[in-house]
Amino acid sequence: MILNNKGMRYSIIIPTYNEEGTVVLLYHSIREVMSKLNESYEIIFVDDGSTDSSLQKLKGIQVTSHGLVIIVLRKRVGKSEALQAGFDYAVGEIYVTLDADGQNDPCDIPSLLNKMEEGYDVVYGYRYRMHSSFRKKLASKIANIVNRLITKINIHDIGCALRVFRKKDIEHVCLSRGLHRFFSTIMIRLGYRVGEIKVNHYPRISGVSQYGILNRLKEVLIDCFRLIFIDIDILMKHKRQYQIQEIIRNLP
Repeated sequence: MILNNKGMRYSIIIPTYNEEGTVVLLYHSIREVMSKLNESYEIIFVDDGSTDSSLQKLKGIQVTSHGLVIIVLRKRVGKSEALQAGFDYAVGEIYVTLDADGQNDPCDIPSLLNKMEEGYDVVYGYRYRMHSSFRKKLASKIANIVNRLITKINIHDIGCALRVFRKKDIEHVCLSRGLHRFFSTIMIRLGYRVGEIKVNHYPRISGVSQYGILNRLKEVLIDCFRLIFIDIDILMKHKRQYQIQEIIRNLP
């Protein structure tokens, strides 16, 4: 499939921080899946101030990798802002997000897209069998319980990065610190229909998770209360904190 900016169908957006062991493999895995859809696409890695060789590895394959876009942020701003940078610069009609650590399975993307065709605006992955450390699984479970209790919105897995949605539906959305975890809650409060499907989840093959029980719980509580006590329209007017250092786009 010829890749070009005009009429781009899909943008796959991957916030990246210190994932040198997985980014190249992930790019090729995504490309293998997307090429079977026979639609135009771009694969965007947003480098959020990596201090390892993640950026160098991506640049190393960029020249020969059509459809690869690298957004380099000037300094680390966190996952929410990195995702927002991807949202702001992606050109596809439909956005797909996933993590760069290799634990999400690109092969699940077609299933999420098919679920969207049932009338959903956003489709989330549900990691029903998480292959993570006990600490991370416990932190995720606590975060999901706290979210359901405080927001009253019943999403099984708010922490799953694998999801699909339309560009036109998020043009007024702005993710500030920590709100990436509550993307489903934000979209529901804005009136969109959110669905879920079970997806694969693999063990991390390299790198180190950035999350623990105490810091995850603290951040979830703070952000839950932000969603409850601050008007959603005010939250969505948050000023972008990220700064672009360079954008490398290899499209014919």
